[in-house]
Amino acid sequence: MNATRRRLTIAAVPLSVAVAAGMFLLWSRSGPTMTSSAAIAFETADGRKLSLAEFRGRFVLLNIWATWCPPCVKEMPSLDRLQAAMGADTFEVVALSIDRQGLDVVQPFFKRTGIANLAIYLDREARSMSTLKITGLPTTLLIDPTGREIARWAGAKEWDHAASIAEIEGHIKKVTQAAQ
Repeated sequence: MNATRRRLTIAAVPLSVAVAAGMFLLWSRSGPTMTSSAAIAFETADGRKLSLAEFRGRFVLLNIWATWCPPCVKEMPSLDRLQAAMGADTFEVVALSIDRQGLDVVQPFFKRTGIANLAIYLDREARSMSTLKITGLPTTLLIDPTGREIARWAGAKEWDHAASIAEIEGHIKKVTQAAQ
């Protein structure tokens, strides 16, 4: 390799690193947006097709779960109580089941465990897992009214405990203040 070509190659390395770092900073500050998650297609208990874009304008606590997942089963009653306590025009808990058997297993589970405040949402193909880059269950995302992911939790949580509610409200408050 001649000296001029070697100098150009060496000079290009820092530039490539700087461009990659800049791209990462832009991505990490903006976070995932509704553009990627809006493509998540799922259905309701009555077979109506939905996407996350239909929840635009409110905060959504999106919980990806399955009836065969013990930690998921454990946290579902607390998600139901959270929906009862906080669910409104501005906030909704969306518990999205990835059970392949869909309504046949989710509906009896809801009845057996007394889940009364959550709607049934089904993703039988589990496409939400790859779209949202989820590697384990349960995983829960807090999505702001513009569709941007603002928080993510892996693993089970007691969602209706004071500390969990305060954490959610803290994220909501930050977004609301930033928008003003």
